[in-house]
Amino acid sequence: MLLRIVRVSMLRRWLVIALLVAAALAAVVVVRLDRRVQAYLRGPALGSIRIFAAPMVVRAGGGPGRDDLLVALARLGYVEGRAPLAPGEFEPTRDGVALQQRPSTVPWGTVPRHALVVAGKSTVAAIRDLDGGMDPPRLELEPELLATGGGGGSQLEAAERVPKPCRDAVLAAEDQRFFQHPGVDPLALVRAILVNLRAGGAEQGGSTLTQQLVKNTFLTPRRTVGRKLREAVLAVLLELRTSKEDILGRYLASVYLGTDGGVPVHGFAHAAAVHLGKPLGALDVGDCALLAGMIRSPNRLAPRRHRDEARARRDEVLRLMIERDMIDPETGDKAMAQPVTPAPPRERSVGALYVADQVQRELDALLPEVAMSPGLAVYTSIDASAQRQAERAVRHGLEALERGRPARDDTLQAALVAIDPESGLVRALVGGRDYRTSSLDHAVRMRRQPGSTFKPFVFLTALDPARSGVDARSVVSRIDDRPLTVEVDGHSWTPANYEDEYLGQVGLEEALARSLNTATVRLALAVGIGPIVETARDLGITSPLPAVPALALGAGEVSLLELTAAYGVFASGGLQRPPGLVTAVASGEGEVLYVAQGETRQVIDPAVAYLMTHMLARAIDAGTGDGVRRAGFRGAAAGKTGTTNDMRDAWFVGWTPDLVAGVWVGYDRGGSTGLTGARGALPIWTAFVRATAGATPAAEFPVPAGIVWRDVDPTTGLLATPSCPSSSKEPFLAGSEPPPACDRHRPTWAAVTDEVQETARETGRAVESTGRSIGRFFRELFD
Repeated sequence: MLLRIVRVSMLRRWLVIALLVAAALAAVVVVRLDRRVQAYLRGPALGSIRIFAAPMVVRAGGGPGRDDLLVALARLGYVEGRAPLAPGEFEPTRDGVALQQRPSTVPWGTVPRHALVVAGKSTVAAIRDLDGGMDPPRLELEPELLATGGGGGSQLEAAERVPKPCRDAVLAAEDQRFFQHPGVDPLALVRAILVNLRAGGAEQGGSTLTQQLVKNTFLTPRRTVGRKLREAVLAVLLELRTSKEDILGRYLASVYLGTDGGVPVHGFAHAAAVHLGKPLGALDVGDCALLAGMIRSPNRLAPRRHRDEARARRDEVLRLMIERDMIDPETGDKAMAQPVTPAPPRERSVGALYVADQVQRELDALLPEVAMSPGLAVYTSIDASAQRQAERAVRHGLEALERGRPARDDTLQAALVAIDPESGLVRALVGGRDYRTSSLDHAVRMRRQPGSTFKPFVFLTALDPARSGVDARSVVSRIDDRPLTVEVDGHSWTPANYEDEYLGQVGLEEALARSLNTATVRLALAVGIGPIVETARDLGITSPLPAVPALALGAGEVSLLELTAAYGVFASGGLQRPPGLVTAVASGEGEVLYVAQGETRQVIDPAVAYLMTHMLARAIDAGTGDGVRRAGFRGAAAGKTGTTNDMRDAWFVGWTPDLVAGVWVGYDRGGSTGLTGARGALPIWTAFVRATAGATPAAEFPVPAGIVWRDVDPTTGLLATPSCPSSSKEPFLAGSEPPPACDRHRPTWAAVTDEVQETARETGRAVESTGRSIGRFFRELFD
């Protein structure tokens, strides 16, 4: 008996200890969860990372035109109004657009202006301050949201700004006892269990609106007991830490409501624009019931694709609102009689999801400790308009390439990167044709052989005196373009020109413009493979490069981003900058956590960089890139095509005075596309550049100091003489000795005799005319 009492006593003691330990562990968990709740509440209404494009700048003397400005304002959520304008409103005028700016969300945002933008079709003539102040030279509009990461929303709207019918519809559809429960509703849970038992399946959920919010903000979608317990604790903590109105506002700003071209739609403001084509304030009770009804199954009840199902669910929500006296029966019946009118399909960014992925990778490297903090705002260098044009060019370009081609298991892919040559910042990035079917970023994460797009590094090494010393060539130096065989590690390698066409002695400019393989290999062997690798490294190529003769023809593997950035060195006058995307990061409380500091190195003399621009402009005017001109682009442009063995990869990288862009086309599995760079990548590049260049693209590249021009005989590469049948004006580095005068086109004796006789005849005619004039003078004098 005593032994039994002792055992019971020990059992109770261990039980008490276990309970105390469990309570202590639970307390630790609760404290940690509470810290997360507090951090979330210090941020904005959504718990995700928000990724913004660069602010749009409206500049006197620049762009955008009137129509483009109206489109941009609509995308930013501005609405048309009448004077006096409220913040976020605009009014079209006869000669431009009047607008009242909203406060910018960027940390460096300027004071909002009430201004008139006097704009024509493509340019801004002036900006007038409508409050009597000084006219500003520029306006910086708030940045457009590109994407969100980590779950959250896209529009920040406080609960009081959401129309009351929308608030009521959500409460009727999702949580009728929202203002009575403490975050968890036992009655709703029991009711849901009974309904599901009768239905034999999951017909109704027992989660409160608060539980839904914490699930979407803090937790994964996995359905486990542990996750449900954390969900309940977080919900109660959230209710203790803030008001019901704040919780409702955060829910309305972040609730998931389907997709828009693959981009998640979060929040009523975003959903109203995507699904109904209306601003938030214009929603009526039927619209609100429609969106609230979508919460249960956003994609199955999307009004554009499932109109009948969406209408049935809308009417169900309206009946619930009538039952709870949120609306009167007459209003409800009138709303139910209205048809569902979804917004027409619109062109929506899917490439921005590739941008979001790259932003997350950069954040992990830049700010690993806060990379997934709630409410983080990430500002990028992406030009929202250029991004859309890039996506359109890739999509339409692939459609054109696939027209009439046999179907394959592997889908033809394309990628496009655009960089600002002045800053080195990425302006557009499209990693593939559709993020939904292939999330592989072909622009950044994939490496392929660049083919002939690598050749400019060979020619740069030969032209730059800092790399070749006294052996530096000029753009007209001659190189032998005949078949050759090279011994490499005991094996023979015989490069060949396209269609086995060889030109004998050619100038470097023509060799690069026409992409002659054997001439390029001979030049590479002359300057050395090692120096060529060093040149590529100086220009920013970080991928491994094999030090073999075939490197001259693109034997290494590179990413489209690093290759495009390397070409950016030519476009920037020899400045090398790492291709950045993230420009600034702010916490949910507005604290600036990171600002990009541009790293710049002068790796090429500006005059040498211009020689490369001149040579690759020739490639577009009269070489392998002439498809740019045939497609109708008339502005200054330079670039190079690239095609790998068996036509596996098609490339084109080029630049204008304002933009550097690269395009790749190929298959993920590396099969033959049957496309050269000129047929596959160049048309996409041209479509993009034409769309972003504006109505009057720059006609010429600026010429830096240190360049002199000479007339050269194109057949010899020597200074032209009057006897040469033709000549071309070519650039040379100032101070370098130009080639001697051409001696191939000396005049014949007959030509000299004819020239002397003609000179004598002209002299005789002049003397005769002078004599007649003198005779007339004296006759008139004596008469």
